[in-house]
Amino acid sequence: MTQQHPSVSARALGFGFEQLVRRGLRGVWVRGVLPASSCVWAANHQSWWDGFVAAAVLRERHRSAALMMDGDNLGDYRFLTSIGVISTKRVRQGLQSLRDGRVLVLFPEGELTPAGPLGELSPGAAWLARQAPAPLVPVAVRVIARGHQYPEALVDIAPPCRPERLSDELGSLVSRLDAELRHGDPREPVPGFERVIAGRPSWDERIDRWSSRVGRR
Repeated sequence: MTQQHPSVSARALGFGFEQLVRRGLRGVWVRGVLPASSCVWAANHQSWWDGFVAAAVLRERHRSAALMMDGDNLGDYRFLTSIGVISTKRVRQGLQSLRDGRVLVLFPEGELTPAGPLGELSPGAAWLARQAPAPLVPVAVRVIARGHQYPEALVDIAPPCRPERLSDELGSLVSRLDAELRHGDPREPVPGFERVIAGRPSWDERIDRWSSRVGRR
């Protein structure tokens, strides 16, 4: 399967999402790697930021992406269809994006859910992975305020799983990440994560940088 070059509209979408992330978050940290081929990014959905974070990470990784959005919600933001967002009602278009070599981002819970355990999953992500066919990748995402002024996004990418295992694999991934956040030092990165997108430093971090520069003079 040949990786397609992002269109101008897809690049514009990625750039805009990345700038929003850089201005609104302290940064994005990632653990794990995606398959080199097209794949289905199947993530939990418990934050307004989830789609923007996914787009920003994929842009940083130089991957061509498509994002499926609930058709009713997309009706309120029709301009997004011109820049690569696909309605969940347009399944064939989602399949074609995979066959064109893209990473297809889906949130199989279907809607924003309260922070906590994974909710019930719709079958769409697993079905698309089978039909394309393409690897199905569980992705746990948490956007959380920890020990700094601005929230941080953590993206935990698991190895591809069998479609029938998605609920179990994604649920375990989310639970593991939550446990690490509960028990870790809130001012330190979670072990194994690498910051891939820098955002807005906290006020105290800016003061520390200023003090460091003054001290070297």
